[in-house]
Amino acid sequence: MTHVVEIEEPAERSRVAEAVLRDLPEWFGIEESTRQYMEDAATLPTFAVEPDVGFLCLKRHTGAAAELYVMGVRPGYHRQGIGRALVDAAESWCRARGLRYLHVKTLGPSRPDRGYDATRAFYAAVGFVPLEELYGLWSHDNPTLILVKDLRPGFTVTPVEGLPELRDGDDLAALIAARTELEDGDIVVVAQKAVSKVEGRVVALAGVEPSERARELAVGEDPRRIQVILDEATELVRVRPPLLIARTRHGYVCGSAGVDASNAPEPETVVLLPLDPDASAAGLRAELRGRTGADVGVIVTDSFGRPWRAATTDVAIGAAGVEVVRDLAGEHDPTGYELHATRIALADEIAGAAQLVFGKLDRVPVAVVHGLDVRGDGRATDLVIPPETDLFR
Repeated sequence: MTHVVEIEEPAERSRVAEAVLRDLPEWFGIEESTRQYMEDAATLPTFAVEPDVGFLCLKRHTGAAAELYVMGVRPGYHRQGIGRALVDAAESWCRARGLRYLHVKTLGPSRPDRGYDATRAFYAAVGFVPLEELYGLWSHDNPTLILVKDLRPGFTVTPVEGLPELRDGDDLAALIAARTELEDGDIVVVAQKAVSKVEGRVVALAGVEPSERARELAVGEDPRRIQVILDEATELVRVRPPLLIARTRHGYVCGSAGVDASNAPEPETVVLLPLDPDASAAGLRAELRGRTGADVGVIVTDSFGRPWRAATTDVAIGAAGVEVVRDLAGEHDPTGYELHATRIALADEIAGAAQLVFGKLDRVPVAVVHGLDVRGDGRATDLVIPPETDLFR
């Protein structure tokens, strides 16, 4: 993880600014401007990644807003998360002082420049929104683009609408990419049925011959559906015919082993869980990055019931590129109490939030979560409790 420090010594602020800026002549090639940045850095809140890898200076304008005044990362360290880490540190500084907005000025898009195209793309990726392009602030030949970011905590969950009824072999990544703009750090949340359908995990009941055991358990139910559940289950955990609570091959304990007839593509069919939901999430993530260039996380969700709680909520059954569990053991609460066994199921919480825009009857199987940076390398199987430690077994 990139370590960012705030530099307190005025002379050191100027020294770091000079060391980095002089290594970036294509952006900071005007001597007069470079010297002005160096002088100003001495008086401004300055953050750096040592040793002289990159730096950022803030200029506070009002009680509610500050400017990202100057930032630079040396060429050999681009695309390693240095810039994002510096911006994160600056935002934390602003929030701690009650500031609501951060803005930055850069070269406007009406003057073509490949280097500044990348600069604007970076600011967009870290959440800045273009506000206005001005002429005359710098010079007529150098239009100024002002970008702004709302620093108040929060995130958005947006449904991806207009997806067709999915079939075996459909290119889910292409369908998603055509209907939404993805940015680095976004989380694409996909309902399990969307993944199962494109992976061919649909069974026509007409081809199922129920066993005697399936007929015994099918009290008022279609014994063919019960047979599919038995085929998908590695263990029946609780049985109250026709209700079956089963352990799946993935280790999940859920109703009907995840076999479901709702939102199936056709009558007399049922949808099964993906064979490997974590692998499905990883594959979709790679395909989305290939199509959009965005480094996103992916969570595959399904609706589960829970012991001691009525009704269902969506949980993560597949994940890639996200922090699935946040372990707070060893952290201290505001009163100084040390936490010993607090683990947060982040992926499940995100799944539940996304389900609010899916709707069970609206046929919206994909949502994008923006503004919630939980990048990591967890898997949904990290949330599975081993049978030997399952208190509800």
